[in-house]
Amino acid sequence: MSTNRQILVDNATLSGVERIIGVSQTKNLNNTDNDILCLEKLITAILFSDKLIGADDYKDGYRSRRLRNFDFVSFKKIDEADYAALTTDAANFAKSMAFSFEGSKPAGDVVSFFEALKIDPQLRWDIWSSSEYLTLSYLVKNPEDARYERSVDSVFRNEDVDRSLVARGIDHAPTVTVANRADITDVKDLVHALSTGNPNYAGFDSRSALQRIIFGYGWAAERSHFYNAVAQQEGADAYLAPLRDAFCESCCRIEYPSQVNALLGTLRSKSQETLASILEPTGRAKFAMRLPFFTAYCISKTDNPKQCIELALAMRNASEFRDCRTILHNLDHLSTADRVQEMNGILKYLEQSCARLMRKYGVSTDSGVQFSLSFGLTGVNVSVSSKLNQLFRSYKNRPVSRIFRNIAQDMVNVERLGGLYDKVCSSIKEHRDATYPKISATPKFMEQKENDRGRPAEI
Repeated sequence: MSTNRQILVDNATLSGVERIIGVSQTKNLNNTDNDILCLEKLITAILFSDKLIGADDYKDGYRSRRLRNFDFVSFKKIDEADYAALTTDAANFAKSMAFSFEGSKPAGDVVSFFEALKIDPQLRWDIWSSSEYLTLSYLVKNPEDARYERSVDSVFRNEDVDRSLVARGIDHAPTVTVANRADITDVKDLVHALSTGNPNYAGFDSRSALQRIIFGYGWAAERSHFYNAVAQQEGADAYLAPLRDAFCESCCRIEYPSQVNALLGTLRSKSQETLASILEPTGRAKFAMRLPFFTAYCISKTDNPKQCIELALAMRNASEFRDCRTILHNLDHLSTADRVQEMNGILKYLEQSCARLMRKYGVSTDSGVQFSLSFGLTGVNVSVSSKLNQLFRSYKNRPVSRIFRNIAQDMVNVERLGGLYDKVCSSIKEHRDATYPKISATPKFMEQKENDRGRPAEI
């Protein structure tokens, strides 16, 4: 039975894929991890859809190349009246998602967003010479290892770039408010309020992390709402770029057409955690398992990320993926209660299977997780018949589980998994001015303290 399962991908995802496959040059080298996640989004969308769609709203100078690079995506033209209504509605939604501060820390709607991103921002006064500059700093446990925060900051930069590439974009940023200050309605008012009583205050430049993060949050809200609305019109699921996906998961005012995305994400996460636990004693997991689940599998079978996409397009026609899409399609049409029950059943069997697999390898016992010394020197030698036949045993006849079982089996058998990360990055073309942009990072213990260079901002 054909289900014609459709998935919509956004332009930010496709931009990340273009960089990782080398079609576009990479200027911000902190983007790499984000672009790998974009590749994972696209591969997953291919495997679990019968048809990919997109919104054809890129500027003319870039549109033809995008259509050519992704000829397997059906880009939908949206007429002017509908587009204007959708973008206006999305802008109003973004305005309703208040970006607030209480003292030096974000408050209100935006808190759950930052929690989903696992970052801890703080407004601080930085003192240089005789002037004070309002900045946004990331609080980190170890300021010498701020790589993740730099990657997230780079994603916020991408949101600004994406806006400039949309043909009919709307320049609405979210309303900025401060607790108990109804007169503060935008960034300028916020800066003015924070600078009151500081005659040496010199302001902040247009490239500051504060401005990036406020705009990025608003544009993520706007684009998330827009793409979900387009997907709903087309009867599709929306697979969005990582920052927007984090917004959708953390800010519950957007109604998803289905909850299948979360199910697939949980299945992959649990499978990947189990594999990482098994491989950890070899010293390779921290390199190999930095890759998302399907990207790791596809790159293990190919030479470069472009071939990963081609492999996914070929795998999509395999019977197990067709059957899997039928199950996912049926899940969409269950009542909420029945859908939750079915998903919980799938996850329960997965938990049991992963636990058995870890015990099989001596990674854990009934007393908890432990590591077997026998793995430390020789690595894992997998026999398909005796080692991994317990994975998903209780659910082995269901296509969803069989897919993950077979892929997990292949991944564990791949030699030198640590080389996969380098292989997936092999096509990146660096811009001649490529750099690793720095950001302000403040040790966590300074959250409530000041030094001769700065202090927390207070209102």
